[in-house]
Amino acid sequence: MSENPLPPSQTALTLQAVAPGGNALVSRTFLGLLVAQFLAAFNDQAIHAAAMFFAINTQALTERDAISLMPILFYAPWAIFCTVAGYLADRYSKRNALVAWKFAEVAITAVAMIGFWMGRNGYESVGPWVVLATVFLMGTHSAFFVPAKYGVMPEILPTHQLSKGNGILESLSFLAVILGTVSGGVLSYLYLGNEVVIGGFLFGLAIVGTVASVLIRRMPAANPKRTFPPYIYGPLVQNLRTLLSQRPLRLAVTGIAFFTFVVAFMRAAVYMLGESQNPRWDELKTSAVVGTVALGIGLGSPLAGWLSGRRVELRLVPLGAVGMIIACVAGAYLIADVPKLIFCIIAIGLCTGFYIVPLYTLLQHKAPKTSKGDMIATSNFINISGAISATLMFFLVVFVAQRTGLIPAVTPAQRTQLGRGTLTSLLLSRGRPVYFEITKDDGTVVTGGEKPGPEQPLTVGELVDHVFASGTGPTVVLEVAKGIDFKKPQQPGAKQRVGASRFEISGVTHYDLVPGDEEPSTDYDQRHLPRYLFLGAGGLTLLMLLTILGPLLRVRREGV
Repeated sequence: MSENPLPPSQTALTLQAVAPGGNALVSRTFLGLLVAQFLAAFNDQAIHAAAMFFAINTQALTERDAISLMPILFYAPWAIFCTVAGYLADRYSKRNALVAWKFAEVAITAVAMIGFWMGRNGYESVGPWVVLATVFLMGTHSAFFVPAKYGVMPEILPTHQLSKGNGILESLSFLAVILGTVSGGVLSYLYLGNEVVIGGFLFGLAIVGTVASVLIRRMPAANPKRTFPPYIYGPLVQNLRTLLSQRPLRLAVTGIAFFTFVVAFMRAAVYMLGESQNPRWDELKTSAVVGTVALGIGLGSPLAGWLSGRRVELRLVPLGAVGMIIACVAGAYLIADVPKLIFCIIAIGLCTGFYIVPLYTLLQHKAPKTSKGDMIATSNFINISGAISATLMFFLVVFVAQRTGLIPAVTPAQRTQLGRGTLTSLLLSRGRPVYFEITKDDGTVVTGGEKPGPEQPLTVGELVDHVFASGTGPTVVLEVAKGIDFKKPQQPGAKQRVGASRFEISGVTHYDLVPGDEEPSTDYDQRHLPRYLFLGAGGLTLLMLLTILGPLLRVRREGV
């Protein structure tokens, strides 16, 4: 591998990091950190997914609104609190910061549990928003937890074990993302109508993680004399200057920001993959496929750490980027073959691990010792800017595709108007509307959809089949616009005027219900959109590689 080993760390730091047995990777402190951060990342994603499904199932938000709102709720605190998070990580012991925020996580999951209970016990208009608020609170928790987590790594590991330690840390982090993302969907599916069980489960995990964080040994603050900035975002400007003025740090933060941009774009693309299916995948299957990206990263990160050995192995960065490009292009052309597509998505994640581990290690190694938390918090600010930019670009791409006809719209000639009248029946299956009856003004009854059978709890085998088995799915889809009360048709004397229409896409019948005299919103045949998005992700990765390749070669020649 690289012939440029890491320069020796300060003697005191090295002695402090090494465990009594000589291997800091098996020390009580490192193991406690791994368990605490694993459960924190799991709860982040599980609450993210469960809150989204809960808001949809209680009709607080439409599916599209919920998917769009979740990243904003979770990532906004990273930008808002980046300066304060960096200050606290350096001014006080990082161990104390980690433990404090694990206790905060216990409180947040308790609030989520209360919100789930409220949403199903007479407070339907409040409960979902309480749960959604916990997504913002978990984002705040992460904004403060992550700088301390990454900043503490050089304090508990000697430099020759930092790459391996980061590989393990990243692997477990993304494994937690997989399990959290999938579990949020699985638990929402299994405990529909009784989501308080989900809150109790996450509350228990938060307690276990808090106990694990106490195992981290006490350590001094990196900069105990630092004063709180008179202008809260003043340090952000100074930190940006520091990061961008030194070539190794500039390379690290630029490369990581590009990574966050591409991964955010890819995540949105995979969610759209589920949304654009005909018929659309349910949230459970979509969340499982989204989780396979993290599965690949969880495999690639420890492998990258192992290949790096005792060095910051920057040669893995372009190798990972090239692999991401190839896998994105292959995924675009295999988009209709789900098993092969999942293999490509895992490959994207695997190569992403090769790309990101050396850059995080470089940032940790080169950041000033007295302000590592500050530098990492500022890097997070840049990353979140990249993630938000990716979200905006994603919606811009979809908007342009719709306006240019790249995604064909359902024309009025293709849509059959079934008429307007009083909604007399709206049947649900697992919280989703599947069948309706309308009595028109002339007494004619209009029906659509398929009547559901009795709901039975799914066995583990049936759950696995539901998520991963191939199949065409239902041939009838019912879409109900926001503003239609699911419960009103069952209330005696309650009247709700609606309009119904029908169209077909490739043999699948779609029904639209809209309130009052409203017209249905434009529907699109989006089956080919994911192919363009995957190709776009490959193009963005190529742009990323071309941007950082020159600086990367110069940093490697100068030695790290």
